[in-house]
Amino acid sequence: MKKSYSQIAWGLAFALIDFRLGSFDVLPDVIGYLLILIGLSRLNSNERPFSIAWGAAGIQFILSILQILGLQIGFSLTNYVTPSFSLLTLTAFSTAIELTMLYGICEGIRRSALSRGTIGLAESARSGWNVLFGFGALTLFVFPFQLNFTFQDMMAILFLLALGYWICCLWVIFLVRRAGRELPSSGGDGDPDPDLGRRMDITI
Repeated sequence: MKKSYSQIAWGLAFALIDFRLGSFDVLPDVIGYLLILIGLSRLNSNERPFSIAWGAAGIQFILSILQILGLQIGFSLTNYVTPSFSLLTLTAFSTAIELTMLYGICEGIRRSALSRGTIGLAESARSGWNVLFGFGALTLFVFPFQLNFTFQDMMAILFLLALGYWICCLWVIFLVRRAGRELPSSGGDGDPDPDLGRRMDITI
């Protein structure tokens, strides 16, 4: 289970942290979503939210492939160009799917933590998701207003929302890594008795 959470954490780092040198994406999204899919495939039988996250990650994986083929999703906050209606629609759709994926991951961790008595981790997952959802929902709410205002008018608001959302996504990565450390394996890959296999019992 720890390996699965590690794969998800690395996948989120690749997918959610958009770091570019010119037009070159240093952390390709397609690799990130593939890692997330692999990690979630080993967890989705434990909690239903992980299955929801797996489906959303699959959609994002397809969209990331289409982006490699030329589909534009997302826009820069530094080129001062007002995005078109179609670009805003695609970006809003991708953001909504991304929020669904992050909800599944956070809620899956929360339920897994509750079932194992790790209350601190469960509370952290719940409160963190609430903040993340707030930034994501506000971002989706603001998108349509860009059709009626100039990009310069909306830039300050968009920058603050993007910064808050990015920090929340970074927090999710740390949450997933924490889950990998604190949640015991339920797949039988751990040894429940440290002396099992190293102790001889003689029964008469």
